[in-house]
Amino acid sequence: MGLLITLTDYYSPYDNRIFLAAAQFYTLGFKLVAPLKCWRATADSYARHLEYLLQRNGEHAAARLLKKEAEEAQSLIEYEQCTNTLDKLQGHDRWKDEYDSIEPGYKPHMIEAQIDNLRHAAAPRDRKEMSLVIRATLNRELGGMDNLRLYKHSWFGTKRLIDEYNYTAVNAIDMLVQTSVVHDVPRSDIRDSLDALQNALVYHGRTALCLSGGALLGMKHIGIAKCLWECNLLPVIISGTSAGSIVAAIVCSSTDEEMEQTLQRFPKSNLAVFDPVGTRWYGWCGNRLSTWWQTGRFFDPAFLRHVMKDWLKNLTFQEAYNKTHRVLNVCVSRAHSPEPRILNYITSPDVLIWSAVCASCAVPAIFPEATIYQKDPITKKEVVWMESAVSQTFVDGSLDHDIPMRMLKDMFNVSWFITAQVNPHVRPFLAKEEEFCGKQPNTGEPNPGYVSILKRFVHDALTHGAQQLADAGFPPSTWRWAAVLNQQYTGDLNISPKIRWMELATMVANPTPDYLLAATRDGERATWPKVCRIKNTVAIELALQRGIRDIVERLHFSPEAMAARERSRASRGRWLRGRPQPQFLRPRSLSNDNRREGDDDDRTSSSVDPGSLKHRRNRSLGHLEMTSVAEMTSRPHTPPLPLLSPQAGVNESSLVMTPADRPASG
Repeated sequence: MGLLITLTDYYSPYDNRIFLAAAQFYTLGFKLVAPLKCWRATADSYARHLEYLLQRNGEHAAARLLKKEAEEAQSLIEYEQCTNTLDKLQGHDRWKDEYDSIEPGYKPHMIEAQIDNLRHAAAPRDRKEMSLVIRATLNRELGGMDNLRLYKHSWFGTKRLIDEYNYTAVNAIDMLVQTSVVHDVPRSDIRDSLDALQNALVYHGRTALCLSGGALLGMKHIGIAKCLWECNLLPVIISGTSAGSIVAAIVCSSTDEEMEQTLQRFPKSNLAVFDPVGTRWYGWCGNRLSTWWQTGRFFDPAFLRHVMKDWLKNLTFQEAYNKTHRVLNVCVSRAHSPEPRILNYITSPDVLIWSAVCASCAVPAIFPEATIYQKDPITKKEVVWMESAVSQTFVDGSLDHDIPMRMLKDMFNVSWFITAQVNPHVRPFLAKEEEFCGKQPNTGEPNPGYVSILKRFVHDALTHGAQQLADAGFPPSTWRWAAVLNQQYTGDLNISPKIRWMELATMVANPTPDYLLAATRDGERATWPKVCRIKNTVAIELALQRGIRDIVERLHFSPEAMAARERSRASRGRWLRGRPQPQFLRPRSLSNDNRREGDDDDRTSSSVDPGSLKHRRNRSLGHLEMTSVAEMTSRPHTPPLPLLSPQAGVNESSLVMTPADRPASG
């Protein structure tokens, strides 16, 4: 029997079907002519085994077909349907419903207890009780539910208990906000609710999306940003280095109303950052020689400047933040010292974003050192930033901090990092993340393989050699490259789009529209397997930020102004209604979430009125109920309400009332 199973696993499904059908035919014939009863019983047993193998072969063929369809899916909905069907076919849905798991740190009783606390606090709609529970229970690491292995037991999703906790927490936050913004609530109670949400956000921490460099490969980041934006899971804080800064700047300078048009324009736009449009391979080679002969570098930065100015105009970091309320961070390095810098609306509010992006892309020997410019606050003219500083030129930020985790932690209280890594010189040294192969893991933690040990040995040898050069007094140009290997390139969740060998040959060539479309799809497909974990980690944070914004508006604006802002928000994206959305993103209130065993089907616990919640629609995924903190009304020449100060939550002194928000006099 074991030999038959091995053979059916080795050969193709069609060959297996023919072999098993023939074996069944001969078994039936043997049963009919067998002279002894024991022989007929043996034939019956053998026939049952053959029937099992035939059924198993059909399941294997269906599983292979579903996996192929998931790999070639054109949308998140298709991917979700294929993987959910695959989980049901292979029985992985049973693990999602089971109470325990083999991970040693997973404690479902703690998660279940906090779900009960949130429900009991939300049922009577008691603001004070909800505030206390929200302050104390919101934790990403509760019961070990942040363990990566909990997402390696199925093709899509994780324990339903974890999903239930997130849905319950988000609905409890929305209910607290809903009961706090009604007009008959005393201002002191509203401020108590605001303090509870702010303290919960500080304790819970914030999320940052970090986009690495990678030359032309960095265009795959647009697919990652597109997927997260469409799922309404795009973090407010986004950092970019080198090529990643191009995508980060474009995303952070586009409002939600503009994002759809931006995503459509991106593959068709002029992104000739290396050479003039239409340059052939022989022209490319000639340009390299002539540019190197004249400047000592291989590429002229004028093309990059032209493209960035076309996309970003003369927008500064502060203006971009006021426009979209996304926090753009661009990483640069000083040309003559290993001191890294991060540029954002706090450290460099008046710096022109296009110049910061050009500096972050200035790879030594590829582009010349770059100067950063700012918009003079008084004259509005373009002047050199930090003109009195000793070093006025900057180079690629990847040299010193491709992923600026420490700075983002200190500046914005970031505690969870989503990193997108496409650097070809980094990927070989990164430990390959464990992948689900269709079988349930039988150990709590994976063991490192020989390849990982060899990678670590080579990495340590290179960094040790560079340190010896530095200690011996050699100039920085001989050992500074080691900083590229000494950095931390991974975060709490890592997205690694597929890189093909042929793409390495065109890393410093202008992208074509076909390549940009393919790169966008690669970024999306790399994000789809991670999107459930991202949702379970980011949803509570976005609900807290959304609640803080709504309560601040209630404190600072009149009912008429709030109604005007509501009408403006509700008018967004009406033309996208009726489009389907993935099942895992569909909202559930406290009265219709996943019921645990023993729960009554006709529960009538209180829930948030869906009509009172904000909506945002998108083209490819239909309407999504969770609204990001970045979704604010933006009008030309009138900056909207700032949302969050770097750490405390809300900077009330910086609130601005636009003309449309002021109540009519008389």
